[in-house]
Amino acid sequence: MDSQTQAPDPYAILHGWLAGSYVRPDGQQVIGRVWDEDTKYRYGLYLAGIDAPPGWKQDWFIYIGGLVWHFEPLHIQDWAARLTAFDGTPLAATSRGRAVSAVRSYYAHCEDDLGAARWNLPPRRALAGPTPPAARETLTRFQTDALRTAADRYRGPHPERARLAAYMTLAGLRPGQSIAAVMQYVQRDNQAGPTWRLPVKNNSASAVGPLTPIPRPLVWALDEYLPVRTHKAPHSTETEGPLLLSRTGRGLDHVTFTRLLREVAATHPDLEEIAPGLHPDVVAHSPSPFADESGPADGDGR
Repeated sequence: MDSQTQAPDPYAILHGWLAGSYVRPDGQQVIGRVWDEDTKYRYGLYLAGIDAPPGWKQDWFIYIGGLVWHFEPLHIQDWAARLTAFDGTPLAATSRGRAVSAVRSYYAHCEDDLGAARWNLPPRRALAGPTPPAARETLTRFQTDALRTAADRYRGPHPERARLAAYMTLAGLRPGQSIAAVMQYVQRDNQAGPTWRLPVKNNSASAVGPLTPIPRPLVWALDEYLPVRTHKAPHSTETEGPLLLSRTGRGLDHVTFTRLLREVAATHPDLEEIAPGLHPDVVAHSPSPFADESGPADGDGR
């Protein structure tokens, strides 16, 4: 492929590659991979306009023309930046990345299986541009209000524990923080009101933040839960061990914590549809129903 006059037909190579059968330069017949229909369609569309709607002329072979074997990485960057959807709108970053992947995969096939010259293409990210992170999933304020109501009305097993767990999550605590909180972190004899040290996000359970006031709604939930907290030696005592406990006196794990939150959500008619897949992280990142009640509790906890 060093000479354009002797270069093979790029379309023929593409069709053989996607069909899963092609001939190597030494004449050997090769049965290649079996492509799924979605990949065959996408690669065929972006590389050669196969099955494209009338008037669509954005495929790589049309763009690059006679430079199909003698292009530079900048050509791919320019091509990808010009791509549009069928309706003419600029192609989304993720789709642009898939288009670049089609080109890179095609030339990787030419290099590895057909003995073509090596283009040393940069990574997809450098050719297509960075793909922005997906928008973080959250609940609406209406839904977090509904979850708070569900926690207040919950009458399943250990309702006080369920309410506190839901309130901690609604206050923005990640599930790992709630699970790692221990009784020793809670200070009730502070003149300014109850305070606690929270485990640091995305860190070990031994890493805790500064002493901070406990939001008023959580104090109320805490006051209801502590008298019925199921502490059992040697795993926990009245003043030590995990704050949120199972009936055996052990701390809750992530699976149990998530199941508990889903059970609470399922009791509200406006949440029952999303309850089976609800994750505590989503709740923690959502607008808190306590936003207007975020001040520390008064001395008497009310």
